[in-house]
Amino acid sequence: MNNHPWLHLALRIGLGGFFLYASLDKIAAPSTFARIVYQWQVLGPVPSNLVAVILPWVEALAGVLLVAGLWKREAAAVIAMLLVVFIVAAGSVMARGIDVENCGCVSTARTEEPGWFKGVGWFLIARNLVLLGAAVVLIRVPSRSWAEAPALSRGVSGSRGS
Repeated sequence: MNNHPWLHLALRIGLGGFFLYASLDKIAAPSTFARIVYQWQVLGPVPSNLVAVILPWVEALAGVLLVAGLWKREAAAVIAMLLVVFIVAAGSVMARGIDVENCGCVSTARTEEPGWFKGVGWFLIARNLVLLGAAVVLIRVPSRSWAEAPALSRGVSGSRGS
């Protein structure tokens, strides 16, 4: 299953699209995102501001690269590293009992979501673990599978020389 080009394409577009979408609101509202990052109490004010400015652009670039099919392994590796950091930070927030109303993961706006869905909690960690799994699958894709995927998307046989 790990060698199936259509799975790789779906994971690439899904994961890349998610990270691209998640970056847009943060890019548009860096000061709001900086307040959210600071609310996690993992970094001080200056590093929080720096993260709030740089992180969304890293997410957007990695997302675009995955969707476009460029530097796929590298983009997936960057996303995997980000997800590991997010999971560790969320675990730290939960262990310290900090109430974060909006994790800032996808939007900086306050929304009316069910209690289990919003903030930093087990749903966020579970979602990030699923996304991390997708990134790991993409990192482990054999080079041959990447070469076959474009041929399949054009409706041409995956074998070479036909």
